[in-house]
Amino acid sequence: MTQGRSFAIASLVWLLTGAWLAGCGSSPPGPSPGSMGPVAIQSCPTSGPGAVTGAGPCWVFSPASAGASPLGQNASRLNYALEPPGTARGTLVVLLNGSGASPSQLMIDASRNLFASALESGNHVLAVAYRSDVAVLTMCGSTRPDCYGASRSTLLTGVFAPGADNSLADIRADEGIIARMDQALRHLVTARPQAGWDAFIRSGTATAPADRIAWQRIIASGHSQGGGHAAYLGKLFSVIRVVQFSSTCDAPAGVPAPWTAADTGWSTAPAAAFFGFSAPTVFTDGVPTAGDLNCPYHLAVWQNLGCRRRSRQMTRPPARESIHTWPRSSAARTTHGGSRCSDDTR
Repeated sequence: MTQGRSFAIASLVWLLTGAWLAGCGSSPPGPSPGSMGPVAIQSCPTSGPGAVTGAGPCWVFSPASAGASPLGQNASRLNYALEPPGTARGTLVVLLNGSGASPSQLMIDASRNLFASALESGNHVLAVAYRSDVAVLTMCGSTRPDCYGASRSTLLTGVFAPGADNSLADIRADEGIIARMDQALRHLVTARPQAGWDAFIRSGTATAPADRIAWQRIIASGHSQGGGHAAYLGKLFSVIRVVQFSSTCDAPAGVPAPWTAADTGWSTAPAAAFFGFSAPTVFTDGVPTAGDLNCPYHLAVWQNLGCRRRSRQMTRPPARESIHTWPRSSAARTTHGGSRCSDDTR
């Protein structure tokens, strides 16, 4: 790993090969490729927005082309699916984008991005477009702590949960992240039958999407809102590990939301398999004044999960680079804080 390589990328490689850090970042909002209509499976673009080069076989297709209703939010944006160029590890890294973003923005540049980094360990990689236009913080605000967990459950399952924000009352089952994952995986098994995607299907005959996915082969990860969803997946299912990039952010009025408590029941134990990485927040008289102001209380949430704080300092970000957002150039560097919940180096 060269010194010039983005630490956000290097960190994910370390995580996927057994180390403890994960990179932070976000996706600048804006239109993504495939936003105008359903897109059948095709090779990833190699130039322009959303380009990926130098990785293994890379494919894009829209949720609508994989079975989701075109009426669902972001059903015409692009899913990204990448296959390891060498021996497959039999592990799937799921990457979930932040609020107002899309999978096509989960990269620094075409050749140095999280997709390519995850492939270096022999993983398959899947990033699905989902109902992510509005942040959970915007939905739930500072006075409804129970809204956070219920809203995340709704966005993951596609089934409205009591206590979720009313704006989600119209959610479609096929807008749920789990349904989008299931549709994408089954589509890939059909379109790429020799590429190893069937390893991530537990039961092709199961009725519920969640029952068809081989969760024990999955590393759930995401940035910002997506990192919180990855953490909630760890609550629902037993996964290999959970990686939170600049997240989880659910701390109304600075108090971690109830669902993040370590003793609330987890299928994946946070103390054994959760990892977090973010820029530190600077507090002045108890008020966040610098650093990651979009997700200022991530450390409190990590501690609520049972994580222990670790930190490692890198060079500081360029003056015009947001600490919470994904770096827009390969020159971007940041000062990061990490959290390791376990000494386990699986």
